[in-house]
Amino acid sequence: MSLPSLAALGVDPVAAEVYEIVLTRPAGVDVAGVVAVGRVDRGAATTALDRLRELGLVHRSATAPPDVGGAAAPSADAPRWAAVDPRVAVPALVSARADALSAARASTAVLAELFDDTRRRDHPSATTRTVSGSADVGDWYSRLELRATRSFLAFDRPPYVVAGNESTERGSLGRGVRWRAVYTVDSFVAEGRWQGVRRLGGHGEEARITHDLPVKLAVADESIALVSIGHDPDRPEALVTESPALVAALGELFEQRWRTAVPVPVESVPGGDAPDWAAVAARVAAASGRPEAGRAPTPDERDLVALIAAGATDEVVAHRLGVSVRTVRRRLHDLLDELGASNRFHAGVEAARRGWI
Repeated sequence: MSLPSLAALGVDPVAAEVYEIVLTRPAGVDVAGVVAVGRVDRGAATTALDRLRELGLVHRSATAPPDVGGAAAPSADAPRWAAVDPRVAVPALVSARADALSAARASTAVLAELFDDTRRRDHPSATTRTVSGSADVGDWYSRLELRATRSFLAFDRPPYVVAGNESTERGSLGRGVRWRAVYTVDSFVAEGRWQGVRRLGGHGEEARITHDLPVKLAVADESIALVSIGHDPDRPEALVTESPALVAALGELFEQRWRTAVPVPVESVPGGDAPDWAAVAARVAAASGRPEAGRAPTPDERDLVALIAAGATDEVVAHRLGVSVRTVRRRLHDLLDELGASNRFHAGVEAARRGWI
């Protein structure tokens, strides 16, 4: 039987092999016994046993196995090792590791402040700087997420330079950070993104949606902001600023867009009902202030729009319309082209703007 990996608890492969040997010998085993059955030399076995004892997984045993003449006394020169009951040892080690990780996570703010202070001393006037490249822009966004202790504001729009991290945001929400985000209709191109935003709403994110946004933006605690200065996905650039005047101006820009954006329905229960896309799309279209335009839809187009606006999958649409899934996808592709839409939700917005739903 192969043991599950204990690498996350600090048990390297050699120590894991030695641990398995000790674990399967109730009477204990000495270093020579480990070397005899394992693939390690005496020095490696001794080091591994000492490490396992530090972790609380093994202990020195005073019990020696009986020999042919009776019970043999343990040798002071060859201490024996026995396993601590893993039902006690492993949970205790996991708990200790969790405490250490929590302490390390809590040190992030202190380390970041030291990092920033050093740079401010080197460049005392650099309250605003330019960062470029996916790695640096993404790193600064993550730093603002982790730095927020009271509030976090965001404009979310493509292109994206890093993948979103729901766990980071959930952690901030759990600490009481008020998190508000405005999304564009193009934010929901990726499969499952809409439901992901609604899940975050269930954790406390306040989300709204609008037709378009001028920039990508993040503001932490009304004291530092990250704002895009270009939308080239291959060469992303952004400004990081701690200038009170600039941060205040960007905060006001956020509030202006927030007031006219449409709230995203919250999913309070995992796997809850599909959102009423038609209603939200109609409200986004109305809020955009764009006039209705274009021809009237065909009956097939009207049926297709109604179904996708209700959140129906391709399979459900095919069943309802009595056609194949392949036909649905072809019609949907044509519909997106007709509406100039990049995704289903965008199609719903455009259809509502034209009065199709």
